[in-house]
Amino acid sequence: MTREKKDPRQMDLLDLIENDKLSGERREALRGILSSTQPDRSWRGQAIVPPDSLLDELVGLFERETDTPLEIPAFLTLHALAAYLLDMGVTVVIAGSIVRPDLWTTILAPSGSLKTLATSVICQVMPVRLMPETTTAARFIEELVKNNRSAWFQDEWAQVLKRIQNQSYAEEMHDYLLRLHDNKPISRRTARGSIEIADPALVIVGTTVQETFLDNVSAESMLDGFMQRFQFIMGDRDPARPPDMFPIYRVLEPAKLEPARAAWAELAAIPLHTEYRVGLDAEETFADAFRRLFAQNREIPASFFRRIMWRTFKYAVVYHVLLSKACALIDPEDIGWAIRVTSMHLADARRLLDSYNLNELETLIRKAETLQGKLGRRPTKRELIGNVRGVKNGAVASFILDVMSRPKQENATPSAPPSANDQEQFQSAA
Repeated sequence: MTREKKDPRQMDLLDLIENDKLSGERREALRGILSSTQPDRSWRGQAIVPPDSLLDELVGLFERETDTPLEIPAFLTLHALAAYLLDMGVTVVIAGSIVRPDLWTTILAPSGSLKTLATSVICQVMPVRLMPETTTAARFIEELVKNNRSAWFQDEWAQVLKRIQNQSYAEEMHDYLLRLHDNKPISRRTARGSIEIADPALVIVGTTVQETFLDNVSAESMLDGFMQRFQFIMGDRDPARPPDMFPIYRVLEPAKLEPARAAWAELAAIPLHTEYRVGLDAEETFADAFRRLFAQNREIPASFFRRIMWRTFKYAVVYHVLLSKACALIDPEDIGWAIRVTSMHLADARRLLDSYNLNELETLIRKAETLQGKLGRRPTKRELIGNVRGVKNGAVASFILDVMSRPKQENATPSAPPSANDQEQFQSAA
């Protein structure tokens, strides 16, 4: 069957080929274009979005109608669902430990990334109890009493962290958050009496601009136990979705929201359990992923790694519900989706640490190892300072020598199951 003849001005490529209208030069040009690789326009987080899910509907809405980094709606949605489950009293049991879906995440994104708009959209779609933004210890406790087991979405998060870490008047806030993370009782005496919260829990999302974060949170603070309780996600502008494509954001129009509302209605009809259990096959899926990711991410501090990986079980129950599963058993598929999220956290933790000149430090270590190879022996601190540019004093030289003295295990692939001590460390890290 031949294609209908058209005016030459209306011919498509197949028309031109069929009608032998391509000259040698044009033919070669087309062949060259066909042999080239199409640019990958997929968002890196697409791997964490189950097709036709509530998450898919909300991320897709922002992809079509805004220029915001898609990490914003994706992680706000996951955390809003986690807060919903937390509010409903949902827990997860893993190896005797009880885990709540109380996720804590810092999102670093450019200024004007529509966090407030994304939050408004999500609240139009599903019920989310939000704790008001607050920056003082006294106000925090007053709001926590009224909004325990809700979602605290805090903007200008870097400045809040700086005050918590460095200002004497905010020391109480530091202690409250540590206790909140461990779900330990919190109390405070006031002029009107005492406030007590027996079983506190919150989902926390702090949003900030990366440059502001680096200005306000030191490398030293990044490595302490307090900061390790937060996961990190970095959102970049999508060059395929520049601002001039979206002079008006239309994400709040009822017709635009309807698919997401329908997806939520389906989820809301699924009965929830107060207790979900991680199956043995799901445990093995987690253990395999732990070993693989540990071998790939040895540069990340071990405490960072363990804390991030433990969050897998919190994400797993979110995905279990997101996938409309009615049973109370967390399965390998749930763990699989959750591992994809924790892998993003691992990658972005590393990327954030790189912003504190981690790459430069690694370069110095490699240079020191090259010097050691030339000398045929371990260099002294004086030799490092004299021969490796960038090693400016004895403290730097001592640190590099300490790192060099540790055995390298880049190719190690542990096969033994976690020991009882490993599990105890996991639980304490959580």
